[in-house]
Amino acid sequence: MHFSRQVAPIVVAGAVLAAALSAQTPFKREVDELVRKICGTPPVSEGMTPENAKEAAVLLLALRHCHRHYDREDGRLVREPVKVIYGARGNKGVFGDLETSCWVYQALHDLDAKHYGEDLVALRATIARGLRLKGPRLVQALRPYDAATIGKALPGAVQVRDDFSNLLLLVASQQRAVAKKQKPKSKVRPWHAVQHKGLEYLLSKQQGGKWLVPAGPKGDLVPDPGISALCLAALASKPKDKRTKDENAILNSGVDFLIASQKRSQHGSFSSYVPNYVTCAAIMALSRADTGREDVRVALQKAQKYLLIIQNIEHARVLRSDRDFGSIGYGGDQRGDLSNTQMAIDGLRATGLDVQDEAFAKALIYLRRAQNLPGKEGYRGSTTLEVEGQSKKVRLEPGSDGGAAYYPGNSPAGYDETAGGAYVPRSYGSMTYALLKCYILCGVPKQDARLVAALNWCLSHYTLDENPGTKPSLGDKAKHQGLFYYYLTLARALNLAEVNTVKGRDWRAELRAKLSSLQKADGSWINDKNGRWWEDNPLVCSAYALLALSE
Repeated sequence: MHFSRQVAPIVVAGAVLAAALSAQTPFKREVDELVRKICGTPPVSEGMTPENAKEAAVLLLALRHCHRHYDREDGRLVREPVKVIYGARGNKGVFGDLETSCWVYQALHDLDAKHYGEDLVALRATIARGLRLKGPRLVQALRPYDAATIGKALPGAVQVRDDFSNLLLLVASQQRAVAKKQKPKSKVRPWHAVQHKGLEYLLSKQQGGKWLVPAGPKGDLVPDPGISALCLAALASKPKDKRTKDENAILNSGVDFLIASQKRSQHGSFSSYVPNYVTCAAIMALSRADTGREDVRVALQKAQKYLLIIQNIEHARVLRSDRDFGSIGYGGDQRGDLSNTQMAIDGLRATGLDVQDEAFAKALIYLRRAQNLPGKEGYRGSTTLEVEGQSKKVRLEPGSDGGAAYYPGNSPAGYDETAGGAYVPRSYGSMTYALLKCYILCGVPKQDARLVAALNWCLSHYTLDENPGTKPSLGDKAKHQGLFYYYLTLARALNLAEVNTVKGRDWRAELRAKLSSLQKADGSWINDKNGRWWEDNPLVCSAYALLALSE
């Protein structure tokens, strides 16, 4: 059966809804009035038949995602539409037709994925077979409702009555308004000579808004979406009123290139190589470019969907008990890590995803596992390490300093052995600042013990001379791996944490002075002490430096 993604001919009627869709504030009163109208006495299930399963699913989605966030504990209000939905389940496990089943899947998943877990697994398999879909395309089909992209009608070919469609469209408008208010806003900083010189270097290396890298056996220079996105984000860090006409032209050409790169992807990413990193860099560039273009808005929403698809949660068959639950990796089914996860969390917030979205709550489970902090939420497992020249399987447990490792149980900064014979992955700078940033972006209160512990580690280990935390026995080179990435995460995290001084010193002034001292004569930066993670490339280091200075 063909699964239609066309917009159904459901015309939105009513002055209230029309006004709401164009307003900028949450519409609590209007939503509450429609809920009372639909769910009053007699109960919603009266007069509804299994053919009304889509209406029941639409109602559940509206109840779950509105400002009151109704759940199973709200009794009849939720129980009645669930009753209608289960009354529509056929012998083959579908709820009406396959399209309606997709609406039902999302409604039950968003209401309580754990409670309806077995039914969701079976329904997912049935839909996958019926629609002949798998992977990202299946995940997209299972989420027909998306507040960010929905227009003036519900997607799909199955119509529902106006009250139901109007309610969900109101809730979508409400979600968008809340997301817009919650989107992190960066303050406009002064534009200094060191930034001007660095940007001049980057612009001297671009060709039509693209930056080239060697590729293939002959090392031919080809445009690279990832590095181009970083460089465009660095260009966009220059205040809009200070950009020249030529700079704006380069920025617009670069935006065209990124959007064209995304169109070559089926899933909303911008590259098949390390797609999460590249997509997040593209989000950074597109969201900061401030072009006002409609195609940019659409591209950002596609990118948001892609990041949600690759999160390691239930739809990827990752269990809450699995180490990687809530994380994001390089892309696809690859193992998660804190570096990729922090990029994705920043990207999701930059695209306007509501901080109350379940993606952030699930990411918090992973973030806590990557943190060296006592408690049952910490990661305990085993791994194989080189100990005294021999491979040895060792027991892992979390430390107590509040910092973070690369991923739960793994740290390139080394390990410390406890008196009990367990090994603790060492906390280090770039990942602890990344952890702090993520806690803030995920809405963790400033007084929360997890956030406080991460911030205290950052403040007590503050330095601009190295990426702190590396075990001394690993040598001087190890202390400088990822140094410019460290500068960027430090600046981003301290800015979000609203920390202006560290140990009584202006960290922004110190960072500017440090980067000025490291800047080459041509305006570029490069990691002379450790080129790992692309930091032997002056385009990458220069973009990192400019983005750090913009904070």
